[in-house]
Amino acid sequence: MAESLLFIFLTFLIILSVNVNCFKLQQVLILSRHSLRAPLTANLKNTSPHKWPKWNYEHGHLTDKGALLESYMGEYFIEWLNQQRLLSLECPTADDLFVYANTKQRTRESANAFVRGAFKSCNISAYSINSEKMDPVFNPIIRDTTEETKRKIIAEMENKLSELHLDEAYTYLSEILDLKNSDICKSELFCDFLQAKNEIVYVIGQEPHIVGPLATSNNVMDAFIMSYYEGMANEDVAWGKINKAEQWTLLSEIIRENQNVRFNSSTLGRNVAKPLLKYIKGVFNQIPPRKVTVLFGHDSNLNSVMAALGLKHYELPNHYEATPPGGKIVFQKWYDEKKNRHLLKISYVYQTIDQIRNASHLSTNNPPFWVDLELSNCSGDKDGFCPWKKFQKILTTIN
Repeated sequence: MAESLLFIFLTFLIILSVNVNCFKLQQVLILSRHSLRAPLTANLKNTSPHKWPKWNYEHGHLTDKGALLESYMGEYFIEWLNQQRLLSLECPTADDLFVYANTKQRTRESANAFVRGAFKSCNISAYSINSEKMDPVFNPIIRDTTEETKRKIIAEMENKLSELHLDEAYTYLSEILDLKNSDICKSELFCDFLQAKNEIVYVIGQEPHIVGPLATSNNVMDAFIMSYYEGMANEDVAWGKINKAEQWTLLSEIIRENQNVRFNSSTLGRNVAKPLLKYIKGVFNQIPPRKVTVLFGHDSNLNSVMAALGLKHYELPNHYEATPPGGKIVFQKWYDEKKNRHLLKISYVYQTIDQIRNASHLSTNNPPFWVDLELSNCSGDKDGFCPWKKFQKILTTIN
C-alpha cells in the first residue's frame, strides 16, 4: 500500500514538474497491448493429469473484465490529456484523435472499450480494417528474405536461448503440473522441461517461433496468469499451488523469456516491426500533427518496437510481466517554451497486479503506474526528456 501511494505521488510530481518548467504537451502516441483475455491455447489437457478450469470465452478473446479494465484506462487517459490541455472534455475531432486496432477480437474490443471509457457521450469509433487476417501494420512476421538477415536473426535467438536461466522455474512448473504423469509424457515422452530441447522455427511470412519447453511452459503460464488476472478462485489458479508473490515472480520469467527470445533483439525487432514503425514515423511527420493516436496491438508489437528503437532494460514495479495486459508505451512530444525546443518523453503506463485482479477504477486520483523508458541512443535528462531531433533520427535510421 505504501509503495502504491509513493508511485501515485511520484506520478503527480512528474506532471507538476513539467507544468512548472513551462513545458507544453503537443502530441501523444500510445502503443497499447490488448487488455485481459482468455488463454491463447485451448488444448492444455495433455500437460497435466489435473482438471483445468473452464473459461466462458473463446481462447484468445477479450473477457468482459478485460473490457472493463480498458474502459477504466480510457477514463484515466482522457482525464490526464485534459489536465495537460492536449484534449478538452469536449468530443474530439478526427484531426485531434485516431484510435486504430489490429483485427484480432481482443485488440478490436480493447480499442472499443477504451473509446467507451474515454468518450462516453461522443460518436467516436475505433478503426480496424475489415479483414479476418492480421493487419499488415501490426503483423509481427519475418519479411526480409535475405540469407544475411536470416543468419543474424537466428544468431540473436540462439544467443538468447543459450542465456536462459529457467531451471528453477521449469522444475517448479513440472511439479505443479505433475508433468511426469501427463499425457504428453506418456505419448510424446515430454516428461521434463529441463531435458527437452528448444528449436527455432524460422519461416518467411510467419512470426518467429520456438518449439520445445519454452513454448509449452509459456502456454501453461499464460493460462495460469490470465486465470489469476481474471479473478478466479485460488484453487482454480494452478490448482492453488501458486499462492506467493515469489512464486509468481519465478514462474513469470518463462513468459518474459518467451517474448525476449522471439521478439526482443535488434535485427529481429527491426524486421518484424518495420510496418508499425513506418506508421509511427508517419504519425509524427504528419502536417498538421494529430494530437492523439492510440494503437492497439499485442505484446509482440510492443516488444519488437522497443527492441528496434533500442529502449534500455526496464522494470515495472508491482507486476510480474514486462508487457502486462492493457499496458501502454506512451510517446510524448513536449515543447519547451523557455528554450524553444521539442523534447521526447517515453513512459510505460500500466495497471498493477492488484488493480487488474481487483478491477480497480482508475482516475488521476487513483492512476495506473508510470515508469519512464530510456532510449540507448537518446539518454534522458533528469526529467526523462531527450531531444526530439535525436528521436526523429533514430526513426529514420531504422526505417
